[in-house]
Amino acid sequence: MTTFEWIVAGWVAFYFVLMWGLIGGLLRLKRSVPLAQADSPPVTVLVSARNEERDLPGCLESLARLDYPAGKLDIVLVNDQSDDRTGALMEAFAAAHAHVTVLHTRDLPPNGLEAKARGIAHGFTRCTGEWVFITDADARVHPAWVRNTLGRVDGRIGMAGGSLVIAADSWIGIIERTSWAFVQMFNLGMAGWGFPFVCLGPNMAMRRDIYVKAGGLENADFHVAEDLALFKMVINQGYRIQCYMDEETTATLKPVPTFRHLFSQQRRWFGGGIQQGWDYFIILMASFWWGFGLLLFILLGWLLHPGLWALVVVGKALTEGVILVLQRRRMNLPHHLRYLWVMELYHIFVFLVLPASFLFTRKVKWMGDGYSVQYD
Repeated sequence: MTTFEWIVAGWVAFYFVLMWGLIGGLLRLKRSVPLAQADSPPVTVLVSARNEERDLPGCLESLARLDYPAGKLDIVLVNDQSDDRTGALMEAFAAAHAHVTVLHTRDLPPNGLEAKARGIAHGFTRCTGEWVFITDADARVHPAWVRNTLGRVDGRIGMAGGSLVIAADSWIGIIERTSWAFVQMFNLGMAGWGFPFVCLGPNMAMRRDIYVKAGGLENADFHVAEDLALFKMVINQGYRIQCYMDEETTATLKPVPTFRHLFSQQRRWFGGGIQQGWDYFIILMASFWWGFGLLLFILLGWLLHPGLWALVVVGKALTEGVILVLQRRRMNLPHHLRYLWVMELYHIFVFLVLPASFLFTRKVKWMGDGYSVQYD
């Protein structure tokens, strides 16, 4: 082999070192356990929604089924300037459940925030629980969600979070599911080794006093990703993060409505990450440049070295198949492995189309969760 071929071989070999290291971390990741009823602290579940009349009823039904001691669970619902029946649905739910509070942001003074961050910040002002759980209006949570998320928490833990899975009820849903399956592997695998770097916005819980001490999202240094801003509040105050990947701590989301929304979502993830500081910027840029080179080899490597190319293609598919099998078993996801071929195609988008789009514009448009916000 020539020097160039050895460089290429080392470049693609790093993929297997990284992914099998993440698989090892995932195998080390502890499963959640239910918190004893007698040890249950007061908690508040917070949901901010805008124009979510289609998906909100399913979310509310799942919250009504939560298995948590009466008197220790409050729910705060924020209707963030909706133009549909979202507010009316919240009010009807509150009328039937005494532990539910509804806020309408049109009735509140501006807090200087946009999109979901605005509603979350307003909601925190009414949260009274020791822990605040955050999920989205299009999410469904397991009845044991709260109990199992807190089951391994001790005084050193300031935030806990579980996994996300997208309902594969459409082609967009299948693509979005494989997207989350791949992206989550990085954080959960690193969490297994003790180095988590994010908790996901639709499935996280944090100590309320950490949020209050940090001055809330209004005083956080962020532009797009409010979940990363909350995560950094916890880290900056010296607390640890507890992550899970199992059925009880997984939130199931409805897919975005169109491919334009999906593209907007992916750009928001990338854009929100690179503006969270040099640590996230360097990691993301290095990862995408490495991924770009790997994908080029997948597409063209047969011209350079057919034997090595075939080995890499087969090895990559087997490795990602193992990832899907582990997720299927941990989260109880029937038929999850059948979407492996979609994941392979998804990588073309992630490593070629997505980073290239930022060469033309750095603007990020939020088109999810009922919002349409343009970030410069």
